[in-house]
Amino acid sequence: MIKMILLVGFLGAGKTTLMKEILGEYKEQKIGVIVNEFGEINIDAKLIKGDGIKMAELSNGSIFCACIKDKFVDSLIEMSCKDISYLFIEASGLADPANMQTIIDGISKKTLNDYEYGGAICVVDGESFTDLFEVLPAISSQIKYSSTVVINKGDLIDEQTVGEITQNVNQINPSAQIIVTSYCKINIKDVISELRSSEEEASDSSNTVESRPVTFILRGIETGGVIPHDKLLCLLEEVAEKAYRIKGFAKTDKGDVEISCVGSNINVLPWDEEVSETVIVVISSVGFKLISSITTAIDKHAKGYLSM
Repeated sequence: MIKMILLVGFLGAGKTTLMKEILGEYKEQKIGVIVNEFGEINIDAKLIKGDGIKMAELSNGSIFCACIKDKFVDSLIEMSCKDISYLFIEASGLADPANMQTIIDGISKKTLNDYEYGGAICVVDGESFTDLFEVLPAISSQIKYSSTVVINKGDLIDEQTVGEITQNVNQINPSAQIIVTSYCKINIKDVISELRSSEEEASDSSNTVESRPVTFILRGIETGGVIPHDKLLCLLEEVAEKAYRIKGFAKTDKGDVEISCVGSNINVLPWDEEVSETVIVVISSVGFKLISSITTAIDKHAKGYLSM
């Protein structure tokens, strides 16, 4: 029997941070991980790879969308054949898990070892939740189908905001356990032991081919090329406010860095491992006209260093 846990949450809320916490706490266990990204490049998978972890990367769509759902099903069946005790699934930021139970039921006769679905943990971005949850139905669905909701970035919001988010979460899912934290520091083993599968009836996911977000990839013009750190920051500041999410890795004149941006919150942090090539992923809403903004920003700040 393999215990399966799903992690959901909007772009940049802290799912990968929580996954790192989980992998640290369960490092003595036999673990499988499926990491899902909307873009064709799976940045998050690079952040959590570790020795002894059985990993599958599913990119270029949501695992709950017809575009790559078959690949998700194949990965679940393949993982059931591996010698693991836990399977942790990190869904993409705009994933709608309404059909998760349908998928599990559909593979029940095809797996080598049975799965025990433990349920879903939803990570909420305390800074952006109030602005986004009413306009992005996937966020409400993520909360609805989770038994634990982690309000992350608690150090960046006041008590009134925490109260408003808690009220909204309770309206969507009155039975959810709510935890307020920073950097996803929670007692994850206790949370997982108390986790339960959703009592909500499965339904069709709102993730469709037509509703997929748009992703753009910026690359260093030549392998091994270095971009000035200050020019990189200027470009990110210009593009970030027009995008849902920006993440990636870059080679700069101040060393290799990891890039993580949510709205105007821009983080460019030193990266200990060698970055072979600058690759930056920009995720936008459907129909959001971002191409000209990125092109303009490259011309102004990174001409000769980056291309799209």
